[in-house]
Amino acid sequence: MKKKINSKFITCTISVVVLLLIIVLLIKIYNNLFPNTTSKRLEGIENYKLTSEEVDAVKDKINELDNIESIDIHTNEDHTKIITIFITLKEDIDLKKIETKLDETISLFSEQNLEFYDIQVYVDSKNEESEVYPQIGYKHKTSSSFAW
Repeated sequence: MKKKINSKFITCTISVVVLLLIIVLLIKIYNNLFPNTTSKRLEGIENYKLTSEEVDAVKDKINELDNIESIDIHTNEDHTKIITIFITLKEDIDLKKIETKLDETISLFSEQNLEFYDIQVYVDSKNEESEVYPQIGYKHKTSSSFAW
């Protein structure tokens, strides 16, 4: 009778150990497939805020172009290190003019913010028959100009 109890105890113990090993292995696999890098990537983001002066200066520079309907500039500090600029045009204008004007706006951001944030620009036109728009421009924090 002792052998049966001893045998059941050993079998039960081995089963529990194997089950624990499988759980640990599954947790390791999950952590490798879905690493939690967000917290490190966004670390210190509270030190990099867009000032109202920066936003106003960029809006003023873009408003120098004709046919600007609206401009929206923001960051989503909870999820990304990207400054997003949405521009809506009343009518189509030459894309080169927009590209040039947006390259001029880069200097209006502080050096600290330029080294921290990427910048993306979405340009759309109210002209539904536009063959040029929408367009997207992107500037990596290490670049000196936008790529379209």
